Amino acid sequence: MNDKTQKIFFYTTFGCHLCEKVEAMLAEVSHQYKEQFHYQIVPFDIIDDEKIFERYRYSIPVLKKENDEDELGWPFNYEQLCHWLQLS
Repeated sequence: MNDKTQKIFFYTTFGCHLCEKVEAMLAEVSHQYKEQFHYQIVPFDIIDDEKIFERYRYSIPVLKKENDEDELGWPFNYEQLCHWLQLS
């Protein structure tokens, strides 16, 4: 991980089919934009933290940048994900 790499928390839980769609989108984005993709995706199961569970239980999947409060919550498409990641 270099100094330009930013963590993105991926709020998810076991058996979430929408979360699986987002995982696939993230894999595609990281492959398509591999030279520009300076992110470390950190999956976080919302069931592991009561406060996070209360906040996101009805809105997962959610992506949240570590260094600010910028979030991207479902629903979103591939183009919106790329824009949020500042890749397009």
